[in-house]
Amino acid sequence: MTRSGGASVYRPLDVDTVIDYVRNRPEARAHLDTSGVLEAVEVGDGNLNLVFKVFEAGGGRSLLIKQALPYVRVAGPSWPMPAERAGYEARALALEHRCAPGLVPEPYWFDEVLMLNAMENLADQRVIRFPMMEGKRYRDLGATIGDFLARTLYATSDFALDAAEKREIMKGFFNIELCRITEDLVFTEPYLPDAPRNRWNPRIDADVADFQADERLKAEAAKLKYRFMNATQALIHGDLHTGSIMANDHDIRVIDPEFAFFGPMGFDIGAFIGNLWLSGASHEIHSPDPEARRAYRRYLIDEAVACWAAFEAGFRRRLEAVSSPSWASPAFQDDFVASVLRDTAGYAGCKMLRRIVGFAHVADLDSIEDLDERARAERIAIRIGRRLVSEHARIASFDDIVAIAAEALEAHDA
Repeated sequence: MTRSGGASVYRPLDVDTVIDYVRNRPEARAHLDTSGVLEAVEVGDGNLNLVFKVFEAGGGRSLLIKQALPYVRVAGPSWPMPAERAGYEARALALEHRCAPGLVPEPYWFDEVLMLNAMENLADQRVIRFPMMEGKRYRDLGATIGDFLARTLYATSDFALDAAEKREIMKGFFNIELCRITEDLVFTEPYLPDAPRNRWNPRIDADVADFQADERLKAEAAKLKYRFMNATQALIHGDLHTGSIMANDHDIRVIDPEFAFFGPMGFDIGAFIGNLWLSGASHEIHSPDPEARRAYRRYLIDEAVACWAAFEAGFRRRLEAVSSPSWASPAFQDDFVASVLRDTAGYAGCKMLRRIVGFAHVADLDSIEDLDERARAERIAIRIGRRLVSEHARIASFDDIVAIAAEALEAHDA
């Protein structure tokens, strides 16, 4: 087992001990002057982990340390969670960096004792969710995420790997606890009236009761859950939302793949698309000027279209070079891409509904303080989410997904 700056047992770090830790890691010398003055700040704003920026005093070079806690940070020790999840992130980040260099932070090292990952600090970038709440536009956002998905999903699929190679890689991604979180919080609890972890705006009580009584909706969500649990198509990020993307005006990176496991490709694509629609719904309130609201929603739709187009083009281009004759049939390839599209629609809807009713919400909506105004935005998102889940099996083109979203969004722009 790797020794960790003199440590042989796990311990949570803080802003003081993380500096001592970095000084004692030989790998850090390539990224920092470890003999000089170092400073640290805790920058984590997620639900699970400690995140430290360690930097040279005076604004010099820096790196990021992300340490898994043995529980869910947002809930505390009452919700235990194995810190070993950091290993899944380490393996996923290494694979993503190899498949899509420049689209994820560069990994530096993984510490299997302290359960932490050291990586490139994206110093001049921000998580995109919050700027997008203010109407920020990122050039080529959709196309960049679509390219990332085409690269990573294809490279870890049966189309790029032989069966033995893929199964060997899969051994490192039995991400049981974090998959269980997704299975419970995304696919199960939002549809149960008595699930204790659910919470929602009391102004939408009737809307929630209505969709929790919708047997067709629940049946389609169950089908999507079953597919999530059993379709080992590729290594998926597992939590690809606008809080897992950082960017500035010229660089976009995907971060935080700790939920990674082998699952259905459409889950990642749908998660990103669903979060674009959540943003669009939230601008019912965030953009009170009707013209500005329409323009930003048009931008979000354009980026969703660009995401799917980049994914499909990149994925099909790689499919043209498959070595196995089993996958060379154009009809098979068309059917496969069509199945990913249907999954994309369904998972986008599931991700939207869980963010309104389930345990973990999004700032896009929860930042709206007036509950009546928030309810207006949430009802738009619920309408889109319900239709995407209920109708996902009938989706024939990405235009169908756009039409469902646009109908709900534009009805409120009229």
